[in-house]
Amino acid sequence: MRYLAAIAVGAASYLSLETVSCAADWPRLGGPEATGASPETGLAHSWPPEGPATLWTVDVGEGFAGPAARDGQVFFLDRIRDEQDVLRCLDLATGRELWRLGYDAPGSLPHNGSRNVPTVDEQYIFTVGPFGQFRCVDRATHQLLWAAHLVDDFKDPQTDTGKSAETREEKLARAQLPMWGMTQAPCLYKDLVVVAPQTQSTGLVAYEKKTGKIQWRSGYIGRNWYSHVSPCLTTLAGVQQIIMLAQPSDPEKSPRDAPPAIISSIDPDNGRILWKTQTPGPYKIPITEPLRVADDRLFITGGYTLGCLMLQVRRVGGEWEPTLIFHRKTVAAFLHSPILYHDRIFVTSFKDQGGSHSGLVCLSTEGEPLWETGPALQFESGASLIADGLAFVMHGRTGQLYLFELSDSGPKLVAQAKVLDARGGDAWAPMALSDGKLLVRDQHQMKCLEVRLAKPARAGS
Repeated sequence: MRYLAAIAVGAASYLSLETVSCAADWPRLGGPEATGASPETGLAHSWPPEGPATLWTVDVGEGFAGPAARDGQVFFLDRIRDEQDVLRCLDLATGRELWRLGYDAPGSLPHNGSRNVPTVDEQYIFTVGPFGQFRCVDRATHQLLWAAHLVDDFKDPQTDTGKSAETREEKLARAQLPMWGMTQAPCLYKDLVVVAPQTQSTGLVAYEKKTGKIQWRSGYIGRNWYSHVSPCLTTLAGVQQIIMLAQPSDPEKSPRDAPPAIISSIDPDNGRILWKTQTPGPYKIPITEPLRVADDRLFITGGYTLGCLMLQVRRVGGEWEPTLIFHRKTVAAFLHSPILYHDRIFVTSFKDQGGSHSGLVCLSTEGEPLWETGPALQFESGASLIADGLAFVMHGRTGQLYLFELSDSGPKLVAQAKVLDARGGDAWAPMALSDGKLLVRDQHQMKCLEVRLAKPARAGS
């Protein structure tokens, strides 16, 4: 059943308004559990007409790199004049720059600028630059501990000979930068950090956090030409594993002529491939991360004609059995990953990518659409996140921020405001939420918005 964004609902929202707030960090792409949701409570369920208060604004280079936030600090990888990547650290409360660390990385890309969200733990900050530079920075000293390169370090002497490729097949076989640059967030597991070079011979690589020494390499899982998925650590059938999607095909094939994408599961302890399957239809450019919705269920959605699908992943007699439960083209994400919140799946689905259910779409964990904000309200590649029974959704072309109360009956639009200039559009960067502060950015500025419920004034004050 279709619901417009402004519909008023009588049903109770997922969480009642809390008088005691709970804060949380946003230390990587997708938030604390990489699900797009936060456990924060005590957030405001309405704003004044001008929108939530802007606590601070900082200028940034062009691009799409969203921030991470941890322990009262904001980390993001900026891009300066097509010459450098610069890791910047800001004070969350004030926006004051605490320190920065840059390195030379000349070049430009289609949809130019920064790309990736840092991954931050107690001791280290891990970043992947758009041209493949992989860095580990010490949080205490702000110094570079070690560095690697996701293209140069994984060239195969059999194919990357240094001579000009004589055939197109030879050129495609070589380690290379993806069309839109390296677009992934490092994945943490125990004392390892995992990234995805995705060459002809190497899929994922695990480095020791402290030293940068390679601990394992997986085998082939698909190529990185048009693959922009981050390694996704999850648990299926009671076993921790990293799920990846990648394309095996010639990158010049049209979306409808492209082959299915490869879905791979990798053992995070040793890089052994546990199981492989493929999408049930063409998927030329994998971008969004897969989403675990139950111990034996994996939800995947994407554009370029894919739609959405559900896998059942079981282990029978020591053998892994991934089985397709359904494949539908009615819901199709594009840039941003699906969100799991209170046993509901939320997808920003695109009509232009084939989704007949569009806008912000709510699905049951069985994949049944419950409601949508489209076709009246769609968001043009803007990001979303969910906390405290509320969905924050950015319009990627206008910079308008929407706030919805959520229920199974439908969304209730409770506030909206233009918070970004979004000059030229492309306000596509992932948002972050930490300590009641929402971090948003466009091509020129990053802003910190106060979205926490105001504390009532004390009597006599």
